[in-house]
Amino acid sequence: MPQIFKPLSHPLAFFILVVFALVYVGDAYSGPSVRHGLRQYRQHDMHHGMGHVGKGSCPQVRYTADAPDKFLKLTNPLVLNSKNLTAGESFFHTDAQPTACKVCHGSVGNGMGMMAPGLNPPPRNFTCTETMENIPDGQMFWIIKNGSSGTGMVAFKSLKDKHVWQIILYLRTLAK
Repeated sequence: MPQIFKPLSHPLAFFILVVFALVYVGDAYSGPSVRHGLRQYRQHDMHHGMGHVGKGSCPQVRYTADAPDKFLKLTNPLVLNSKNLTAGESFFHTDAQPTACKVCHGSVGNGMGMMAPGLNPPPRNFTCTETMENIPDGQMFWIIKNGSSGTGMVAFKSLKDKHVWQIILYLRTLAK
């Protein structure tokens, strides 16, 4: 009878075979942390709501209605300091409800979050100086609190006014 497999007589070949088998079996039976790492590697630009990488659309056409005059006249009453910026960044990335801002606007604020492909018009690109310099603080405050009809921007009525102003401080840093 012909011999199908020749015995591995060389120690290095046997070692390589054992290492390969252990890695293969380990991948097959490992917990979700290994598979999670592989998924992160393969889809690095869409991991956990980070969104797509890139510059986003700039300048960006506005699809939002103007806020009432009493809001358009508002300016941010908070001081630009590390405490307020850190709070604004925290709301943008994780703490805002009903969802974190980055889910639509992207982790860098480029308007290319993980939900952006399903939204028409696309979310605001906060990194575009040309677009952002023409949007008053009061307009941003009104939109965050009330949402924007005809867009995917939902109302964040549960946010305290101070938290909305902290978010706006943070958003202003993204266009610089």
